[in-house]
Amino acid sequence: MSRTPAAGLRQLPVFAALSRRALAVADSLLTPVSFDDGDVICQEDHLGRQAFIIVSGTAVVSRGSEVLATVGAGDVVGELALLGDGRRNASVTAIEPVRAYVMSAQEFNSLLALPSVADEIRRIAQQRQAPQAVAAA
Repeated sequence: MSRTPAAGLRQLPVFAALSRRALAVADSLLTPVSFDDGDVICQEDHLGRQAFIIVSGTAVVSRGSEVLATVGAGDVVGELALLGDGRRNASVTAIEPVRAYVMSAQEFNSLLALPSVADEIRRIAQQRQAPQAVAAA
C-alpha cells in the first residue's frame, strides 16, 4: 500500500478533528499494511500488541464461531486489548483484501496523547464493551 499523505488521514473518522500538526504526528506513528482475503488480522485470546485502522476492505469480527460484526474503512480494531488486559476478546479476519494502518502499543499510546483521537478511541471502545457487559449479565 502506498503511503497516504497526512491530509488523507483526515478522511478517517478517528483523525477527522486533528490539526495539521497533529495529523503529521499521527502519520509518523502509523505503518501501512495489507491483508488478503482470509488473513487473520487479530486472533481471539492472543496477546494484543498492535491496533489497526482499516483504510479499505472488509473484515469480520468473531468470537468462536459467532460473527459479532463486520468492519471496514475507518474502523479501528485491536484497540480493546491495548486499553484493557492485553488479551484479544475476538478475532478479526479479512473477507476481502484489506489495507490498514498498524500501530504498536507504544505508538497507540502516543496517539492517545492527541485529545480528539483519545476521545474517539474511548467512544469506540465504550460502544464495543457495552454489548459484552449485557451479554455477561
